[in-house]
Amino acid sequence: MGRMAKRMFELSEEQQAALRSHGDQTNDRRLSERLQAVRLYGEGWRVADICDSVGCSERSLRRWCEQYRHHGIDGLGSGWRGGNNAKLSAEARAEVIAKLNQYRPDQVLSSALRVSHGAFWTVSDLTIGLQVWYGVSYQSANSYRAVLAEANFSLQRTENQYRSRRSDQAVADFEAGLEKK
Repeated sequence: MGRMAKRMFELSEEQQAALRSHGDQTNDRRLSERLQAVRLYGEGWRVADICDSVGCSERSLRRWCEQYRHHGIDGLGSGWRGGNNAKLSAEARAEVIAKLNQYRPDQVLSSALRVSHGAFWTVSDLTIGLQVWYGVSYQSANSYRAVLAEANFSLQRTENQYRSRRSDQAVADFEAGLEKK
């Protein structure tokens, strides 16, 4: 348990009330969890109970208490900036969704840029499209899949598919072979 076992962190009644009040007023789930964890630790709760209750690790709890000690409630704010989702404004994201639903890749991307044949939107083609149209590149393919899902596209692998039915020509050749026998 390291430093947590020494319990050198105690909160006054005012600090506990302030943490409780901020926790009740925020809509940010992550901040609410941090506020609750720090408050519970400052009230003397067992570390294991806090971690189970809040769903955090002991390391996170230790870090949050240290941030609170140095910076107060402001130190508990998430450093999260919105990641990939924030790279496109809501308006730009709506434009992309509209473009995906209105056009095929071969209609808006040149064949030199496209990765696929252009009949269906793929993660690869969307990657190129967002880079060309908005200068946006996501770190994860899942972010592109989220945009495709928002456009109500299902994830399908159009290449290397198992085909359960033979081509019409293969069926005709097979039937012609049967008639000759």
